[in-house]
Amino acid sequence: MKTKLTFLIVILFGFYNSIAQPADCGDKLSIFVELAKSKNFTEAYEHLNYLRKDCPAQHAAIYVLGESTLNYFIDNSKTPADKEKHVRDLMKLFEEYDQHFPGNGKGNSVKRGLALFDNNIGTPNEVFQILDKSFKTDKANFSNPKALLLYFQIFVDDYEAGNKGIQLQEVFDMYDVISDKLEEEAKVLSDAKDELIQKQELGEALSTKEQKDFSRYEINLEAFETVGTSMDAKIELLATCDRLIPFFSKSFEEKKGDAEWLRRAAQRLDRKNCSTDPLFAKISDALHLLNPTAESAYNLGVSFYNKKNTAKALEYFNQAAELHTDKNKKANVYYTIATNIYGNGNKSQARAYAEKALAARPSMGRAYLFIAQLYANSVNDCGVTPFEKRAVNWLAAQTARRAGQVDSSLKATADQTAATYEQRAPSRQDIFQENMAGQSISFKCWIGKSVTVPSL
Repeated sequence: MKTKLTFLIVILFGFYNSIAQPADCGDKLSIFVELAKSKNFTEAYEHLNYLRKDCPAQHAAIYVLGESTLNYFIDNSKTPADKEKHVRDLMKLFEEYDQHFPGNGKGNSVKRGLALFDNNIGTPNEVFQILDKSFKTDKANFSNPKALLLYFQIFVDDYEAGNKGIQLQEVFDMYDVISDKLEEEAKVLSDAKDELIQKQELGEALSTKEQKDFSRYEINLEAFETVGTSMDAKIELLATCDRLIPFFSKSFEEKKGDAEWLRRAAQRLDRKNCSTDPLFAKISDALHLLNPTAESAYNLGVSFYNKKNTAKALEYFNQAAELHTDKNKKANVYYTIATNIYGNGNKSQARAYAEKALAARPSMGRAYLFIAQLYANSVNDCGVTPFEKRAVNWLAAQTARRAGQVDSSLKATADQTAATYEQRAPSRQDIFQENMAGQSISFKCWIGKSVTVPSL
């Protein structure tokens, strides 16, 4: 009996769908897709309206190509009222997409806010309300860099205008939440990019798709970095040491048992270079005692470094790096050790930690630039003859160029730096006079590497 009932329900459901979806839905869809793809949006528009009304669940292409169709009418509107009508219709299309194809992961709620902003329709408050709801209900798909910056920008503008009773702490909280989201998105891209770099380093060629993915990762990483820089610039005047130190000092006693507050406060002070103030050490100690983590260990490392106790600083920095599971953060700690603890004072150890940073994050181009600088600063320490000493610059140049290869945002700097090192290397005339063309030179100093002299 149960089996027969189930079979009957299936039949009735299929019958209902055949009524709900007109028989010509498939034909209408095919015509619409062909017209939209050929950019014949005027004719496509009529079919789009039919599909939205009578065949809304036929295929996601209705909404994907419907977006392009409505954008055409927005761009070609003759009056502001006509433009707003089409923008509002586009916003409705995004809602219908999510209604009939839930979980599509296209970030349509974010697109609704951007449609208003990009076309100068509505008010900043209307845009913010849409973005705020999207961030709080569909954070996973809120990954558009422009939308993240806009979300923050409107909130800060409201604070500065004295709107909605927004407090400074709320601005800091908003900054932290969006910064965390930026880090989260950048980490996914960075990890994917590093996998491709590691594949290249193993001598494997990237497929055409992988090459396109690599370029896309780089473009998006630069976009997220730009958003972060813009947010920093926006909050610069609000988060000065003169303002932050009394602000956090006032709340310390009340919040010293709140690990999240301590973490955020320490992070804020460190980012704004306020870590030399005793308050930073106080907050760092309280956080590490309450909840020892990679971040609390790092903060103590900074605190001891500011006190010029490099031994203790190194101890906590190493502890932080070992505790970090996030490869980007691990790489940043190793880079800090390389550049701040050792630097030019101990080039061998400095390079070792820079290489640890690269092992964790192969796309960290600045680590290659740092190593190149270490080599260039060793000209007088390596090699026996003047020719060999100057040959160190070839190794420095090769290392600098590698920075641009793994991080396109550094390519111009890397190429310029490499060219400077190459100018300091032996000239073609020097190579000819010394009869060194194509010869290998080994550096017996701390560098422990060799370089091949260019052929004439």
